[in-house]
Amino acid sequence: MADSQISRKDLEITLTIRIPANQVEDAFNRVKNEALKEVKVPGFRAGKAPAKLAESQISEDHLAQSLFQEVVPLAYAQAVSTHKIRPVIPPQVAIKSYKKGEDLVFEARTAEAPEVQLGDYRKAIEAVKGKIIYGPEGKPLDNSQKITAAQVLDKIREAARISIPHILIDFEVHRMLSSLIDQVNSLGLTVDQYLSSQGKKPEDLQKEYHEVAERNLKDEFILNQVSQEAKISVSEKEIEDAIEAAPDEKTRASLREQRGQAYLEDVLRKRKTIEHLIKIAEGK
Repeated sequence: MADSQISRKDLEITLTIRIPANQVEDAFNRVKNEALKEVKVPGFRAGKAPAKLAESQISEDHLAQSLFQEVVPLAYAQAVSTHKIRPVIPPQVAIKSYKKGEDLVFEARTAEAPEVQLGDYRKAIEAVKGKIIYGPEGKPLDNSQKITAAQVLDKIREAARISIPHILIDFEVHRMLSSLIDQVNSLGLTVDQYLSSQGKKPEDLQKEYHEVAERNLKDEFILNQVSQEAKISVSEKEIEDAIEAAPDEKTRASLREQRGQAYLEDVLRKRKTIEHLIKIAEGK
């Protein structure tokens, strides 16, 4: 079994994991044998070429990457279980030491959910009421401004105390940038062309996404904390109704899978939590 050590700094977690040399060698032999089965050498059927000839066709870098994919995820999962941590993002992995006949050492950086102190959020969001014009029966007039999710979130964010680990923000920024790249590529543009059309520089976009990511993550964890305190839950019927409301059978089938149902439950819980907060702001 792999040996692991844990260190924490500014809410970030670093796991240093050492996999024994004998386990590394066993795994290397497995991935090498699998690779040899796929090697194509002129004059021979796949997997039937002489060993030395076939081995000469395999890249050492390819074998190393296959080895890491074989041993790193399992060793990381074991370390997570050993140290009883609950990561909220995939780890950033860096190989620190890898030589034939020696232990493989790697670092995995991740983070757990930050602590949220909501403060007197009820008082904070009740201040939004002043922007609404109420009629004789206590209902907002049609020409008055209705309380929005954005208003409520702004107020509750001001009242709450929460510090987001940098690694979480970086992960979210990377996700947002990847999504942007896919979108602009689908339009036949490069990111540079898109930025030029928007009058922005790469550093401007990075700063903008960093601010958006930090705000979104704060809202995510704050809403989760509120839903726990208010005991807001989502029923199986609500999930099933949401699935049935999907536009086509392919989407419905995807949402019926475990991951799809977990996604729907999360979305519906956030929606119900925001509705709960709006009702507090409206004095209901």
